[in-house]
Amino acid sequence: MELENIMEESVKVMENDFYSKKFYFSYSSLNKLLWNPVVFHSMYILGIKEERVDQHLVQGKIIHALLLEAEKFNDQFIVSPGKLPGDGVRAVVDRVFNHFKELSLSGDTRTNLEHFDGAILDVMKDMNYFQALKTDQQRLDKIISPETINYWDFLKTKGNKTLIDQETFDFCKSAVELVKADQSVCKLIGCNTTQFDNIEVHNEILLQAESTTKPFGIKGIIDNLVINHDEKVIYINDVKTTSKELKDFPETIEFYSYWLQAVMYCSLVANTYKELIEINGYELKFNFVVIDKMFQTYAFAVSEPTLKVWLNRLNDTMDKAEWHYVNKRYDLPYDFATGSVTL
Repeated sequence: MELENIMEESVKVMENDFYSKKFYFSYSSLNKLLWNPVVFHSMYILGIKEERVDQHLVQGKIIHALLLEAEKFNDQFIVSPGKLPGDGVRAVVDRVFNHFKELSLSGDTRTNLEHFDGAILDVMKDMNYFQALKTDQQRLDKIISPETINYWDFLKTKGNKTLIDQETFDFCKSAVELVKADQSVCKLIGCNTTQFDNIEVHNEILLQAESTTKPFGIKGIIDNLVINHDEKVIYINDVKTTSKELKDFPETIEFYSYWLQAVMYCSLVANTYKELIEINGYELKFNFVVIDKMFQTYAFAVSEPTLKVWLNRLNDTMDKAEWHYVNKRYDLPYDFATGSVTL
């Protein structure tokens, strides 16, 4: 009972800390609040971040970096000189390595993978990995090998960078080269813009906006923002990689609520470049630049009528977010929490 009270008190402290500062919703946090308030509460209020290492997500990040900010690629990623272990073995080694880092902060002097045989066996048991083998030594032999020892040593040098293998890097580099070969897409995102063009290109730009009617604000990192001063057009380009085909993307927009991301980005840009739009008459245009599983690339332009519909949906979404935020209710999505769902 005492432990339960301590945990409840700890949660209250974290909640008070969260509400002591103004919160700015990103597309990701707002989408999580809509679909699963419990996960939102865990991640953004309690600070329990989820680790996502899915291959397609990593590939998407690599393509983003190589396409939009190639000069910063080495700050985010490190390419392994050898082949990485398979997903299962790698998951075991990663968890043991995190254990090693925690122990080293407490003065533990062990540094080699083979020194952590007990932790390896515990992790394998927890994952139910190779538990059909008869002996612990047989299980350890599946994990401790020249390949995993090399991977372990590499983990110790990579810091906070994302580790990728050469094959993945080459795959993503080929995808980016094909995208850049598409002249219309390249022009849209400002690939070949020179100092003599009357065009501004901003990649991975962080924007933030206050709300006059809500107790929170919004923020977002725009993939690619191109301001063409001759055309008086501001292009907002969001790069998406998909494991499906181009023809499936309209459905994907609704499934992942990408419409929410689009209209939030438009609102942020409209607020930041208010003078250009309202005084100088600049037009705002939004595009999803989509790279499908076959490296086919297409820029899906979003029409003004569609953006207006999405803006109305955003207003409704913000009202729901305010209800959760003000009432501190994160147990169920809004429609269920308010009893609005009937059959």
